[in-house]
Amino acid sequence: MLGYVRTDTPELRVRDQECYRALYCGLCRHMGNCTGQCSRMSLSYDFVFLAAFRLSLLNEEITLKKARCLVHPLRRRLTVTDSPTLAYCADASAILTYHKCRDDVNDETGFKRLRARLASLFFSSGYRRAKKRHPELDRTVSAYLEELRQYEKDASAPPSADTPASMFGNLMAAVCSEGLQGADQKIAAQFGRAIGHWIYLIDAADDYREDLKSGSFNPFLRLFGNEMTEENAESVKISLKKYLTDAENAFVLIDHFPMEEIKEILCNILYLGLPSTADRILNQTWKGETEEDEKSL
Repeated sequence: MLGYVRTDTPELRVRDQECYRALYCGLCRHMGNCTGQCSRMSLSYDFVFLAAFRLSLLNEEITLKKARCLVHPLRRRLTVTDSPTLAYCADASAILTYHKCRDDVNDETGFKRLRARLASLFFSSGYRRAKKRHPELDRTVSAYLEELRQYEKDASAPPSADTPASMFGNLMAAVCSEGLQGADQKIAAQFGRAIGHWIYLIDAADDYREDLKSGSFNPFLRLFGNEMTEENAESVKISLKKYLTDAENAFVLIDHFPMEEIKEILCNILYLGLPSTADRILNQTWKGETEEDEKSL
């Protein structure tokens, strides 16, 4: 379900790209230190985005240094070090990844179930370490994923895309706001809830054709049936724009940033990267265009 939160890279300045890479490398290193080397295999851009957001909300001072790693042994790269925020994001990633694997074990069949079972074993050590530090977050993530799974299994539930999206939105609100208080907690919860809604809906749109063939649950299949009209497709676009607007309204409440480059990264993702991803997926899903078709236009 994760993997849709990306930058619009051509629109990033060189120094912004360097900062983004430093956050990415820093999160990878913190995952190795906090939740073990195996957990680094689950590194995603979504949690780099979360790290940039929480660093800004908390106005945390950033320490940068150049270092080598096994992936890049010949050239030292800038990386963020000694960051409580990146340490938290490493733990949150481990918890969410493990529970998603366990959820797939319950939902999938055949090879996909076996793959999910092996993945859950692979990530279990890092999960246990993260769970000790954040037991309440672990319980919350588990509860919301179970609620979501039960809804998706209930064929008698009223057809809706917003209902399951709100469940995942509440999950992401908890992930974004864990450990925060006061105004920071409210801003982070609003931001996470909106982003969670958006991620769930765009993931459902991306999986629409595959789920149509396999018969797997998809809220748009239950809501609209096997054929997507232009009117229905437009309603999906409106919902996606609404949740992005909600996220932007929370983002503008942040009045300080540890680095100007981090502000530019967040703006790039929110105002360019996410809308671009939505346009690409919706064009492929509803209009039947392929990436090759888009490139030829």
